[in-house]
Amino acid sequence: MKNLNNIITPIAADLVQFEIYFEQTMQADTEPMDDIMRYVQESRGKRLRPILVLLSAKLFGEVNERTQRAATFVEMVHSATLIHDDVVDDADQRRSKASVKAKFGNHSAVLAGDYLLAKAMLLLSQPNEYNILQEMLRTAAAMSEGELLQGSVELSYHGSRNGNRIESGCYDVTALQTQYLDIITRKTATLLRSCCVAGALSVDATPEQVQQIAEFGLNFGILFQLRDDMLDGENVEQAQALLPVYYEKTMKALEGFEPSKITETLRDLTVFCAEREE
Repeated sequence: MKNLNNIITPIAADLVQFEIYFEQTMQADTEPMDDIMRYVQESRGKRLRPILVLLSAKLFGEVNERTQRAATFVEMVHSATLIHDDVVDDADQRRSKASVKAKFGNHSAVLAGDYLLAKAMLLLSQPNEYNILQEMLRTAAAMSEGELLQGSVELSYHGSRNGNRIESGCYDVTALQTQYLDIITRKTATLLRSCCVAGALSVDATPEQVQQIAEFGLNFGILFQLRDDMLDGENVEQAQALLPVYYEKTMKALEGFEPSKITETLRDLTVFCAEREE
């Protein structure tokens, strides 16, 4: 399996420009907030979400300033979500480091998440960005619903919990699987879908092209979360059963695109996410 750096070679230069734009946008006017923003940047992940924005734009056109704004928007929203999640979950670690909540306190973490969301929305506040902003705001609402739904479902199982896993033996497996898919679609897959849509919209892709990449992004997002849950030891039974189904769906969605270096990159990225070990 190729490593991620080799896979994203076709957008390597665009990703460098993204990092510059992202760092500049994250800067705050006051020292306390700027300290937190620098800490957030040091705790960077794989940048999967901006990678999807850049690849989707490159699939239908050329990466431009609108693309970079969209990529920065999704990474800021993702970062804000993680900060708020750690407050809700009382989590002291994030990516093997102290979480923002643990290092700076709950009050500062909530304000930092709010700051990121506000700065993100400012990025897409221009009239010509309305379609991308509308897509992203719908996604943010779905993610909040998914988080709350997950908590509600967990509470309803009472004695069926074992650590962080749901024991399917006490309940109808099909119903559990449906609920599980609904939650991960809202919490994770909708954002990855919107990353693909935003990239396509940033280069004025046709409605048909937007719909095509949206289908890929949704299935890819579900696949990504299934593998994530398996690695985290959560909902392993359901994730193992569904992973090959959504791997096939994601690969099938790519068949609608013309063969190209970017299409091949999306295919390699799908394999990477299905087989990754971390």
